Amino acid sequence: MMKKLAAIALALCAFGSQSVSAHNQFNVQSQDNEVSGYFNLSSLQSELKSQPSSPNNVVKFSLSDDLNNHIRSTIQFNGHTFNLELDNANHTVHISGVDVDGKKLINSQKLKSNLTSVFRDSQIHIDDVLKVQSKLGQESKVVLFKFFEFLSTYPVGTPIEQTIKQDFSAQGWTDLCPYMGKNKTAIWDVTYVGVKTKSYKVGGHGFCAARCGAGCPMFGDGQYTQDCLNHDACADVEGEQLGVCGDEWTSASDDFWFSPDCETPPSS
Repeated sequence: MMKKLAAIALALCAFGSQSVSAHNQFNVQSQDNEVSGYFNLSSLQSELKSQPSSPNNVVKFSLSDDLNNHIRSTIQFNGHTFNLELDNANHTVHISGVDVDGKKLINSQKLKSNLTSVFRDSQIHIDDVLKVQSKLGQESKVVLFKFFEFLSTYPVGTPIEQTIKQDFSAQGWTDLCPYMGKNKTAIWDVTYVGVKTKSYKVGGHGFCAARCGAGCPMFGDGQYTQDCLNHDACADVEGEQLGVCGDEWTSASDDFWFSPDCETPPSS
């Protein structure tokens, strides 16, 4: 469920709308087909050795939709810039990350920890971004938060430079939404060892097994697929996101961006 903020000030202006919250010093504004804003981090102050007002403690974000199947988003913090280009016409996503000098970023354990903290703090502001008035639909705005989430799951030791294409084959993805709460068998392969299997309850096991993304849903019902179950199981058993689980992570990535959300069945 989306988290509610205690105080929201909403002001309309001639060119769009703006939402400002004193909580965590958050601001979002919209203009035409774009939303942008910033929020101050609460969880990285000690690690980055910065004061709440320090530029190192601010996450800036923007998202635009040309309304012609192209969405672009940028996230900036602590001198790092992360870019996303989503082409819904060709079903591709391109992710990139550079440092303050424009050099490609390779995800480290420290950077991954920071990206996880940024993702967690971003969740506080989901409602505010979704509610701000603009020409953007909610589906477009949700891409911004999927970007925060995807970065938090990025494997350590991997360059943050990736193009993800939807797999249109028969095995593109297998929807596990109908199996919520039921057991399904995960399958993964370990080099020089062979195929391994393990049974998990879809949506259970403490981390919403089979869900595509980081842990349990932050909004909506989430996406649950066989590829994401396979990667969850591999990471759970082998203790690695990439490494021996690299193929499973790649297979799950297009599910994260393109598979449909589950829909909660109506109550009887």
